[in-house]
Amino acid sequence: MDTSEWRRDWRLVSTFFAPDEIEALEKSLGEMEIANVVYCSFENRFAKSGGLAAVAANVLPYLKEVNKIPFVCLLTPLYPKLVKMSELKPSNISFDVPYAGRSVRATLYEYTLIYDKPGAGKLVEYYIGGDGFFGASKDPYIYDEGNQERNETLLRENSLFFCCAVPFAMKALGITANIVFHLQEWQTALIALTSKEAVLEGTLRSCATVQTMHNPYDSFFSEKELSEGVFDGWRRRNFDMGKGLTAYQIGLGLVDGPITTVSENFAREFVSDILQTKHFAPHLQDIFNHGGVFGVNNGMFVDFSPEFPKRHEHTISEVREVKLRNRRALLEILGQYRPRERFGELSYRDGPITDLPDNIPIFVMSGRLDPNQKGYDILLQAIEEFEADEIKVVMTPMPVRMSDLDFFYEVACKRKGNLTVFPTRMKEGFMELQLGSTFGVMPSIYEPFGAAVEYMANGTVNIARATGGLVDQIDDRCGISYREDGSDYTLNNIREFVGSSYFAQTRKRNQWASTMVGALHQSMREAVRLYQERPDEYYELVINGFKKAETFTWSAAALKYYEAYKAVTASMAT
Repeated sequence: MDTSEWRRDWRLVSTFFAPDEIEALEKSLGEMEIANVVYCSFENRFAKSGGLAAVAANVLPYLKEVNKIPFVCLLTPLYPKLVKMSELKPSNISFDVPYAGRSVRATLYEYTLIYDKPGAGKLVEYYIGGDGFFGASKDPYIYDEGNQERNETLLRENSLFFCCAVPFAMKALGITANIVFHLQEWQTALIALTSKEAVLEGTLRSCATVQTMHNPYDSFFSEKELSEGVFDGWRRRNFDMGKGLTAYQIGLGLVDGPITTVSENFAREFVSDILQTKHFAPHLQDIFNHGGVFGVNNGMFVDFSPEFPKRHEHTISEVREVKLRNRRALLEILGQYRPRERFGELSYRDGPITDLPDNIPIFVMSGRLDPNQKGYDILLQAIEEFEADEIKVVMTPMPVRMSDLDFFYEVACKRKGNLTVFPTRMKEGFMELQLGSTFGVMPSIYEPFGAAVEYMANGTVNIARATGGLVDQIDDRCGISYREDGSDYTLNNIREFVGSSYFAQTRKRNQWASTMVGALHQSMREAVRLYQERPDEYYELVINGFKKAETFTWSAAALKYYEAYKAVTASMAT
């Protein structure tokens, strides 16, 4: 990541601060050292939704050890409905947060992370509990499952309170200077504003903010929400935001360092792919084009499977033996493990699935069920194109709305024997599924980073749409990458596709969806032929997958994030 061409974008700063205040903020930044890194995230090990919680759990020790940073911590909300309080330790630190014209009592809880990579050490995760806040259920972004508008309002309120609370939490911890707040997603973006207010008020002495975007999702704040939520608690300010701005428009307009995202290709797509430039993030293009977006590839979220101790030094025959052994173990589990939530039968010639011949491939798709990102419905349509016993498919979606499973039930009925669905976390057999499957399928609509490396680490070949981080992970030496014809990739088709997320079956009428289905189906047919007719080439892909996976390390990510931190002080010296 070359940040030498990065330019700090403070065009918005005069909206909120007077000239003498801006001068004071610049002076504070110019005197900063990188001594304390505070990773701010709405997700944590107890409250997970996407991949952010896993990133936080993995990268923090590397940030600390690789870069020799004296203090690194996680600062995150405490969700009473999502965490067992016995897992946390009270810090005996409480503090008041001025918010919306009143004082809210907040308390810090601790979790000590003891790690052995990249060296032995420990760090503390701090959980902010606020009276009347962070009442999310199911996951950290769900406050009212039945009312989307109310849910968004509550999420904004909780985001705003967290951003107000963070500077006071640091003061309560006795850390007030040389702080880099590493912000994650829009829910923490307004710390770029509240931390500056904290410096001017004397709550903090010096701090800087850098932002990582894991997704393009954003949320609009009216001038009234921002004025009453933040500034009524501090000092009343006169500022003009017009009708309002989004969290990212404000945060990225005030951030002190380069904007980063979680893969190199996704950074490019933010300013070049119509899905981002015209649909998800048109309102951010001016900001992106001013200072750029920098990609930092994630490391591996899982270790290499001990089933392959020699990784890419294995012979083809050794890999074949391991894969077939784990395939048999998987078939045994699929024949016996029948949790209540599972639906869809797997069989072979109407008999037990354990009779499945070695040459019929098993496809797997796992992860959260996001109808506008992951492409589960695209795979479901592709499955309908296969006859009985041509392929077998296992899907493990994690839905937020149970109605999102309707299409899964429909296809499981139509293709009885070919598809089974585990709509919850598997208590048995998940590792066998990763190891014993023939292909992992990732038909993502977009993908900031993705889990392709996880399949590679377990010796399973990927079939993936060429988008986002999947482009960085998969090439024709280690997997099967595809992309549909671009003629139907239009803004109207994109909007229609996204707008039909509540009833995915209607996407069969969407021309862009149809071309994605066709491209995936063709790639799956190619995969079947490869596995059945050129098995040595298949196992060569497995071996090359180990080589490719080894290139994704948290050490490399930590070094690149440190470049973003250093760019803050470097920009003040020029």
